[in-house]
Amino acid sequence: MMDRTVTDIRFPKIPLFGVAALVVITIASIAVQRLSSAPSPSLITTLPVIETRLLTFEDAADGSVIIRDAKDHAQVAIAEPGTNGFLRGTLRGLMRTRSRESIDLSAPFRLSKLSNGALILVDETNSVTLNLDAFGHTNVDTFRAYLTKAEG
Repeated sequence: MMDRTVTDIRFPKIPLFGVAALVVITIASIAVQRLSSAPSPSLITTLPVIETRLLTFEDAADGSVIIRDAKDHAQVAIAEPGTNGFLRGTLRGLMRTRSRESIDLSAPFRLSKLSNGALILVDETNSVTLNLDAFGHTNVDTFRAYLTKAEG
């Protein structure tokens, strides 16, 4: 029989300290974010609305999305096929929720600018409110263009 001896295996300490530091930094970052003064979603909906517009979104036969003013059905814009991924993704999620809850898919959405400049999209049929600013300025600017055209 062979003699088996136990060897002393040591793990390098530098990688262990690196992993420990990463864990501490991650926890600290989450704590700072949670305790920061960023407005909560419920606070966003209590701010005064300074501008609003009701919009409907229709799928066209060619794959584009037609954006219309809900009051007079005037065409606001067309999102060509293969463009406006954020708009399409947002609407897909909202429409999926409406479909699951058996809500009219053609009901308008309310796009509103709040007193702090934030933009929200509200599905009044089921009280879903999206703070569009949470998705970055490039994405929110897509919707902001539909709001400002109401004045012009």
